[in-house]
Amino acid sequence: MITLYVHEQGASIRRVQMRLKVVRGSEVLQVVRVRDLERLVLFGNIDLTASAMALLLDEGIETVLLSGTGRFRGRLEPGEGKNVFLRQSQYLKHADTSFRLDHARIIVAGKIRNARRLIYRHSRNFPNDEYGDTLNELDASIERLAGQDSIDKILGVEGNAAQVYFSCFGSMLKGDLEFYGRSRRPPKDPVNAALSFGYTLLCTELVGLVAAHGLDPYVGVLHDLHYGRPSLALDLLEEFRQPAVDRLVLTLINLRVLQATHFEPHGDTGVYLNEVGRQRFLSYYHRSLDEPFVCKDYEGADRIAFRQLMQRQVLRIRQAIEQDIPYEPYRHY
Repeated sequence: MITLYVHEQGASIRRVQMRLKVVRGSEVLQVVRVRDLERLVLFGNIDLTASAMALLLDEGIETVLLSGTGRFRGRLEPGEGKNVFLRQSQYLKHADTSFRLDHARIIVAGKIRNARRLIYRHSRNFPNDEYGDTLNELDASIERLAGQDSIDKILGVEGNAAQVYFSCFGSMLKGDLEFYGRSRRPPKDPVNAALSFGYTLLCTELVGLVAAHGLDPYVGVLHDLHYGRPSLALDLLEEFRQPAVDRLVLTLINLRVLQATHFEPHGDTGVYLNEVGRQRFLSYYHRSLDEPFVCKDYEGADRIAFRQLMQRQVLRIRQAIEQDIPYEPYRHY
């Protein structure tokens, strides 16, 4: 099963029997059998015909709509899951302050540990006193979580840890692409543009997985309710940011797969991947999520891919909601 990304501006997607044909003008860009398709992701100005839309809905295939710069706009999906009792449990858990605090600490601790692991693995090959100081600060952040008695305070610890992490992240980059610390809405430099693009792609996948398991993607634990924000998907995203996206961005930039020519300014202050850059990023992103690797955090298989791990984490958060089994975040070794 594949995810089809269509980012060629002005393209149109049409139905041809049980296939989708992507065309731009008189040029056929791609033809895909619907039975091979798991998800369709559209960037910017892409036309989707009514017959193609009907086929996607009939076959239960999710369609994600992103802006040309990668901002999440919404999604087209078959009708909601019928397990209303699961969603009722989810809403009750969101109203349970003790449940939210306990699991918010767990989620943030998982994120910080994976951030720490990325820096630690880099420091083994490129020793630097700065890395040791950063690792100590991240350890202290994890310890501080236990004493926080509100979501806002937990988010405060998470924010400070992220600032420490990204102040070190820049020193792991090679080449001439600029990075001034984490920035978003809009990203102010090429590195942030690549990071934001990767996070958006990963979040859209998690939204689909959460919905497919009968949960409401917009009701989270760490992230509070906010109009249009898929809070539960963002909760699950936290533990995958460093191992699945940051590590990929470091690789693509340090190996010069992504270069300055793959980015373009947007407005007065923003920077985004251009069409060639998006295509290059997507090819490596897809490969990295599907490629099995040795995972010490997974029992029963010698090798597993990130997409399978994401499935497992959605099941774990469902078990926490339905059965009060404490959630265990993914731990990257």
